[in-house]
Amino acid sequence: MNRRGLWVAGVAMALGTGCATDANLKAGTDDPCTTMKGIIADFGSGFESFRGKRNDFASLTVYAAKEELVKGHCEIWVWNDGDSAYVCSANTPDGEIAAQRYRNSLKTVQQCLGDSWQEDSVTRERDGRYLGVATGFSSDAHPGLAISVQNIVPPGSYRSLRSNYLYIGSAQKTPAPD
Repeated sequence: MNRRGLWVAGVAMALGTGCATDANLKAGTDDPCTTMKGIIADFGSGFESFRGKRNDFASLTVYAAKEELVKGHCEIWVWNDGDSAYVCSANTPDGEIAAQRYRNSLKTVQQCLGDSWQEDSVTRERDGRYLGVATGFSSDAHPGLAISVQNIVPPGSYRSLRSNYLYIGSAQKTPAPD
């Protein structure tokens, strides 16, 4: 399988829309690993070159991503304090599907990042309640930048949805670890 096929399979498994299969997901780029490296390189400008249409909110602005790792599932968040993140997310009511997506997505991100990134996996809890698992990546070459792949059960979620995330952005705002 070529690199694009590996990425599509891994990220599609990671970020499906809750169906039993992930056939409806498509890569938003011909070379996802190169795109991911471009996103990482653009972190210092708040992902300015990847920003599309904007929506302003009280504490942040959300931009559609011009170039998406997973078509239809990615956006850029820019908080009023200047922190920013490139985020892809999707939900599923099936825990095993979410767990498989997490494993496949994690493998794909590991392959794209290579060995120069440090990896740390954590179990997330809040008030003694299990929230899920997250694996974070950091690199001395990219201070302030965090990357994480997550499989989370949002507290109080409707129908026990599972949320899968790929987060590339400010370490101060990363959703993992708690």
